[in-house]
Amino acid sequence: MKTILSCYYIDDALDEEELQFVAQTLLGPWARFKTGATSLQQKRVPLVLPAPDADGAYGHDREYRADRIRNNLRHAGIRTDCGRQVVWVTPRDAEWDAIFQFAIRTETGHAPFVAQRWSVQDGVPVRCALRVIDTQMLLRGLM
Repeated sequence: MKTILSCYYIDDALDEEELQFVAQTLLGPWARFKTGATSLQQKRVPLVLPAPDADGAYGHDREYRADRIRNNLRHAGIRTDCGRQVVWVTPRDAEWDAIFQFAIRTETGHAPFVAQRWSVQDGVPVRCALRVIDTQMLLRGLM
């Protein structure tokens, strides 16, 4: 039985080289993280975010904003992944990344594998080499 691992993104889909790296890390019997999946399907999440106020701040906390963007994930098909771990491709904005990760965990019941392509250096987001992090495993280690 073939199992498809969903890979959600809002900015840019994984390019061919990144896709190959994620596949080697998460697919098949030789994968670093054993997902049981045999293929990966990228799914774009509609990016309709709440607007900030005139000062660029949001009047609500992150949990409220995560609840508001869960519909974006549902439009992308996240409900079909309920009970399963998915892949999340980090966007450039670290705050929205955290909000989407929380929303994904709320929707699926699992923290996602994170395909991280951004880091912050001197307060500025910088594109870096892709790495894959099992955030579910990290959360288990914190509990």
